[in-house]
Amino acid sequence: MRIRFLYKLGAFFLGCLFCFILHSKAGWSPVLASASVGLIGSFLPVNSNMRAAIYSGSFAGMCSSELVSNYWEIFGISLIGAVIYLYSLKLFQGFGGKLGTIAFVSVALFYLIKGSII
Repeated sequence: MRIRFLYKLGAFFLGCLFCFILHSKAGWSPVLASASVGLIGSFLPVNSNMRAAIYSGSFAGMCSSELVSNYWEIFGISLIGAVIYLYSLKLFQGFGGKLGTIAFVSVALFYLIKGSII
């Protein structure tokens, strides 16, 4: 279970990080950045759950650079997203939009946690 979680966390983090860098630093639109990361992730020789975690991470990486100020915060979003992804994988089976929902909830929870701490 721990190894599986670490793989999901790594995939979610990479998807989130690369999408965030492409749209906040390189000036790409968030949609183009997410689509590019998802497309590249689909060609990686890993199982489909890892590719789905990359896609979901890229959706979370579309968040505004006004919300996220450093890469540790990207990791925080990824940590929340990987936990939600791992525990809701069977729950949302057969429903469309689960990857975007996981990304939305992870960013929203991070924003709420960040707002309550600061």
